[in-house]
Amino acid sequence: MILSDRSLREAIEAGRLIVDPLDEGAIQPSSIDIRLDDRFRVFHNARYPYIDVRQPMDGLTELVEVRPDDALILHPGEFVLGSTLETIGIPPDLAARLEGKALALDTPVPTPRGWTTMAAISPGDQVFDDQGLPCTVVAATDAQLGRPCREVVFSDGQRIIADVQHRWRTCDRNAREHHLGRTGIVTTAEIAGKLRVRDGFNHHVALTGAVQYPERELPIDPYLLGAWLGDGTGTRVEITCADEAILHGIREAGPGNTHVPPRYLVAGVNQRTALLQGLMDSDGYIDTYGRCEFVSTLEPLADAVVELAASLGFRPVKTKGRAALHGVDSGPEYRVKFTPHRPVFRLSRKLERQRLGGRHHSFRAVVDVRETESAPVRCIQVSSPSGMFLAGRGFIPTHNSSLGRLGLLTHSTAGFLDPGFQGHVTLELSNVANLPITLYPGMRIGQIAVFQLTTPAERPYGSGGVGSKYQGQRGPTPSRYWENFRNRR
Repeated sequence: MILSDRSLREAIEAGRLIVDPLDEGAIQPSSIDIRLDDRFRVFHNARYPYIDVRQPMDGLTELVEVRPDDALILHPGEFVLGSTLETIGIPPDLAARLEGKALALDTPVPTPRGWTTMAAISPGDQVFDDQGLPCTVVAATDAQLGRPCREVVFSDGQRIIADVQHRWRTCDRNAREHHLGRTGIVTTAEIAGKLRVRDGFNHHVALTGAVQYPERELPIDPYLLGAWLGDGTGTRVEITCADEAILHGIREAGPGNTHVPPRYLVAGVNQRTALLQGLMDSDGYIDTYGRCEFVSTLEPLADAVVELAASLGFRPVKTKGRAALHGVDSGPEYRVKFTPHRPVFRLSRKLERQRLGGRHHSFRAVVDVRETESAPVRCIQVSSPSGMFLAGRGFIPTHNSSLGRLGLLTHSTAGFLDPGFQGHVTLELSNVANLPITLYPGMRIGQIAVFQLTTPAERPYGSGGVGSKYQGQRGPTPSRYWENFRNRR
């Protein structure tokens, strides 16, 4: 169980949990922000031909102290050891760890190769950023258990489970009303705390740009496939349609298919647009205001339209109703509505109704943040300059931690802070960006989450025989792994 802000304050006020000095505003809904000390250890790799883990190798690193008004410049590819400004003390019945911002492991994530999940992503894999462009995963945490989670519900019906500290880029109502166009970074918990303003939804999340899947070799022309799926018989290569323009396109392209193969949904932008145009020409409707609707009695086909439209940067909404033929109930019917900003028809009588200029839906609102059971979650960091990546079947832009957006990867050398630990926390700091990053003493560098143990530890860190090599460490501390070999003798 992770301690909430109230429990964290109580433990600190009782003197059980030590965070010294405690910065004002550092306590978050389920974590404590920590700051960067002014001492670093830089590596001098040229001094040794290799690293011998059995030897202390005191000359491998050099302690550097940065003046209060100065900064350490971390160049691309460089790695240094840093330290928390705060001294951390953990009582015997608690443990802690440096945390990131996380999504549930089963969250679908689109990639240039198709769909995957947060659980399956590894550093080096590619995902998409908020503009729909491929970017690289530069780091990923292990699965995190026991995190307080929420189900974030959007106005188009999409849902994502995230921990309360996961960050989102939103435009709030104040910025919209004053035409500022300003966006800000807020956590899931902060969205929940101010979900509505004056009876309206406060937070809007921008839609993605058209997702840039690679062009693929497709056995059937995508427009033909879409037109047939919309109006085809489903049992023979036959189509029931009175539009000569559609029939002409089919005669030129060849035979069709009976379902939407997955490869068509992850094909290039022009290929996906052609598929959607075929579906909309045959079974789509557009009103005089430019609002489009696709209707089908087949839910998989409606779901395909939702995925196509969302991947092209639109905001589709699917609803379910009952179909009727000559006044007789014919079973379920599925409608997908959206207002596109690029042509989704080829038939001139439909295309001429589209309003390609003017205002279109460019956002989805957060309409609810619901309590939900804790789920295993995970955080990734990406190479995109915005730090954003797409998640969920709705291609929703979300992102990693603030420093991860800049290419700075932060990791605690200890992983978990064991019960009984006292001292500064040594941090591994890596620059995976293409530009140098300035590290200022006192800047917020991460956050720790504190866990309640089932029972107090019988032998806390620092007890005799535990091998507490880093108890009481001050500042960034080099590896003492070599002591493991000395103790074996």
